[in-house]
Amino acid sequence: MVKSSSDSCDRNGFTLVEMMVALFIFAMLSVAGVIMLRSAVDSDAVTADNLGQMAEMQRFVSLMEADLSQALPRTYRDEAGDQMPAFDSEQGGSEAGFLKFTRGGQSNINGEARSNLERVEYRLTDGNLERWRYRMTDGGSIDQPAVLISDLGDLTVRFRDRRGQWSAGWQTERLADLPRAIEIRFERAGRSYRHLFLVGTGYL
Repeated sequence: MVKSSSDSCDRNGFTLVEMMVALFIFAMLSVAGVIMLRSAVDSDAVTADNLGQMAEMQRFVSLMEADLSQALPRTYRDEAGDQMPAFDSEQGGSEAGFLKFTRGGQSNINGEARSNLERVEYRLTDGNLERWRYRMTDGGSIDQPAVLISDLGDLTVRFRDRRGQWSAGWQTERLADLPRAIEIRFERAGRSYRHLFLVGTGYL
């Protein structure tokens, strides 16, 4: 029996239903691929953000450890010439320094005519934890701040004195007294952080 050419085309081609099923499967695979790609991109973005926050936190801890370990029992004079305590903590206001002290060990890469002492302040301004440094140990102008951590919630500080007592405010009997340790607590992105720092360990 002789087979017609039309019968051969019917067997070798695809029906409309088969084409629709194939296109549907291809569309589903494409959608799944897009979803997986989007999920991978979102995951990478979240990971990068978390790593950025971890690096930011580590920089803050390392810098504050370096500053506080080099803290000195050295008083200073303000712009009016009044003698100020070696260590102080102010509460309230955007310009209040919740930590104010003088540290040693300042590098002098440019070989300028100055001492190795540096007076620094830590402030919380509009949710940004800032580090300020004075150009001169006594009086003098202050440089623009370096933002260490952003988007902070409430920040609280406690101080441990030489008798081992903790208090929310730093009260000193002598102007040259330093706390033995500092506790800092704050909120960030729904998480609570608590850090403990020893004071003056670089010179004890």
